[in-house]
Amino acid sequence: MSLKKLILFLFYIFKLSLYNKSVKPEGKTIIMLTQEEINKTWTERSDNYNVYVVEELGTDRVEKWLRRIHQNVPAKSPLKVLDAGCGPGFFSVILSLAGHDVTGIDGSDRMLEHAHENAANFKVSPTLLKGDFGNLPFPDETFDLVISRNVTHIITEHLKVYGEWYRVLKSGGVLLIFDANWHLPYQEGPVREDAIRREKEGLIKYGKGFTHDGSYEYINSALNPEEFRIFGKAVRPDFDYGVLTQLPFKELSFERDVTEELWSQKEKEMYGATPLFMIRALK
Repeated sequence: MSLKKLILFLFYIFKLSLYNKSVKPEGKTIIMLTQEEINKTWTERSDNYNVYVVEELGTDRVEKWLRRIHQNVPAKSPLKVLDAGCGPGFFSVILSLAGHDVTGIDGSDRMLEHAHENAANFKVSPTLLKGDFGNLPFPDETFDLVISRNVTHIITEHLKVYGEWYRVLKSGGVLLIFDANWHLPYQEGPVREDAIRREKEGLIKYGKGFTHDGSYEYINSALNPEEFRIFGKAVRPDFDYGVLTQLPFKELSFERDVTEELWSQKEKEMYGATPLFMIRALK
């Protein structure tokens, strides 16, 4: 290991220790879901999420997503891409269709089954692996792009995971994170009120929302559920930006709201209280 890499590694370990203290303050216990519990939850939700992805793959949003991605990544082709938490394979499929060399990784067997099915339906062959996206089986500086969507809200150790994504990025590579403040409708306040109002109006207009069993997401929901406890009332992407500044990225930026370009009309109406954001980090 070179001296430079050793210094960066030691710096990262130091920052990780500070981060762990900041999210687990002395005298307080934060009980979080284990990775196995998270995988089980997403396996249970996989069929429903796959319906959403299959529908999306048949719309013009594919071109919009590719345009958004290509505007923010290194100007080369093919890119070597890691789809972190690939789920049913939306990014793995569309980036393969665009000619890139894609590897998707996910902890849920059922999600990966859907990803294989979707790849086969579109006649593409991304590499799809079962594994922990926070403990990757790849050498340093493997990928030009690490990308994720609707994944980082389930992470319990953000600095550890983001540090791992930084590690596998090549110099000049880009990290793109797409997610939303899915936790805030479960905290008392105006976001919860808006989310409940939108859900009620959406159920009247569309007959159902996006849940796998037709249940409510926000109406009569419990406050501060275990899966979102790491955030509390923190606002993202500010939370993530603060974590990412502890890693030696050359550039960091974010957009608070990219929903107009990338979401369906139904999503905009029902989930508008928690718009999709984008984070871009250059190594």
